[in-house]
Amino acid sequence: MFNKYIINFVLLLKPIFQKFGVDPEQLRIILITKMKMDDRRPNVYNQRQKKKKEVNNASWIVMFFLGLTGLFFTFLLASLKQPFLAHTVYFSAFMVMLAITLISDFTNVLIDVRDNYIILPRPVNDRTFTVSRILHIGIHTAKMAFAISISGVIYSFIGEGVLSGSMFIIEVLIATTLSIFLVNITYLIVLKITSPQKFKDFISYFQIILSIVIFAAYYTLPRLIESSLIKKIDISNVKVLAIVPSYWLAALHELVVNIKIAQLSTYIYAALAILSPIVSLYLVVKVLAPGFNQKLSSISASGDDGVVVSSEGKGASKGFMNIIAQKIAPHPLENAGFKITWLLSSRYRDFKVKVYPSFAYVPVYFVYFGFINKKGGSLSDNWHHLLEGRMYILLMYLTGFVLTTVLQHISMTEKYKASWVFFTTPHNQPGRILGGMFKAVVIKYYLPYFIAIGIFSITFWGPAVINDLILVFMVGTLYGLLVALFQVKGFPFSQPPNNQKGGKMFITFLIMAVPAGLGFLHYWAAQWETAIWIAAVTMTVIAWTCFNYYRKESWESMELAE
Repeated sequence: MFNKYIINFVLLLKPIFQKFGVDPEQLRIILITKMKMDDRRPNVYNQRQKKKKEVNNASWIVMFFLGLTGLFFTFLLASLKQPFLAHTVYFSAFMVMLAITLISDFTNVLIDVRDNYIILPRPVNDRTFTVSRILHIGIHTAKMAFAISISGVIYSFIGEGVLSGSMFIIEVLIATTLSIFLVNITYLIVLKITSPQKFKDFISYFQIILSIVIFAAYYTLPRLIESSLIKKIDISNVKVLAIVPSYWLAALHELVVNIKIAQLSTYIYAALAILSPIVSLYLVVKVLAPGFNQKLSSISASGDDGVVVSSEGKGASKGFMNIIAQKIAPHPLENAGFKITWLLSSRYRDFKVKVYPSFAYVPVYFVYFGFINKKGGSLSDNWHHLLEGRMYILLMYLTGFVLTTVLQHISMTEKYKASWVFFTTPHNQPGRILGGMFKAVVIKYYLPYFIAIGIFSITFWGPAVINDLILVFMVGTLYGLLVALFQVKGFPFSQPPNNQKGGKMFITFLIMAVPAGLGFLHYWAAQWETAIWIAAVTMTVIAWTCFNYYRKESWESMELAE
């Protein structure tokens, strides 16, 4: 029922749609159908249930967490006493959050080529079809925008008055519209000028970069907002911000609330805020929509297998993988598990999107704990303090986060049904395949990253940290083995996403306690070099013992885990 009112509200723009060549009645039918399908799509909280149940029309849990995010943005709005700066920062964060929401649903909504087989055989033109996609995303994003902005709206009405609150609602509407169209225009332009394969890569790496940026901003923005330097900035003098849409929205707010002192530039940027959604709509419908559906068909035809990958070396780094596999995993089953993991982890985009951001989380955490989280003192003073202490131990232990992230996703993919080959092959040693998988994860992801961190540590703290590096590497490997033993009971890319088994929270905390406890002991014992060497040898023996146990996994133990 709620969706019906939303569609009726959207179709108040019927004259504009007709002017652009969109059929309003066809648009209504498509939107009703799409939103019904959205309501019937199970979310991650009920997709493991075997019994069919009524799916709610909205995910209240998702809305709740977005509301918490909105509270954080409202804190930014209230912390900055300059309204122009406050609204620029708030709507920058607001639009980025909406963009991430849009991108996360992009593959399943905007480039869902199944619509081509159902709608395009009917007499529906490109413009109606493209606008229906955009409006579908817009309605979905508007729900998210409501959850994010509701606390900001309340604050504006209570803290700044009715005029400011009313203007804030208009700013939210414009910011939501701009977020939708700017992301869509970017994608449509890329789709126009690139091949389908490169377009998919663009989406994946764009998701990865945005995830990293947002993660870093979450930890750095609050501290920057509190700094006196930021509070003293006169944002109107920063001319480069004139190209940022959130700056236009701040100018619109300034024009309405303080019209008596508004400058000519404020009028210009406020006009841009009002006109930009209309211009964006025109560009998408008139310029970029023609031929868009043919490109989508090309994407569907290209699949994920545009590059032929051979285990004999072509497409596999010219045999580099084969050389390592022969040395590290000489057993035939381990060799097979090693190669399959190595090759498929390079090909599956969903795996990259989930795993690659974790490589940036480690330096972000290190910078946060080493610089951002320290009150007082300049950056140079904090850096000298780091060099005099043992913060390198924290940096080393944080690398274990990369290994466990890879392991937790290495067995999951949307194409898990292709894993039948593991269960039909005549062998009775599944642990050997798992052992090869673990070796591939360590050699391909953990070891190179750890070497990079090790070079950084030796450069700034000296060769004395070499024994610390060896100890931490073995502790990280042991941590990864414990995760693999108790939480990863699946062959590489053989399970559907969100297939984590419940009821293991206590075991998870116990596993996490191992590196945490050993890390504290390491920090305390770092003053004794001999003790670190003895601990490194001991951890190597323990890790090797655990690995031998892991590669003896049987079919029975894997079935019990399920």
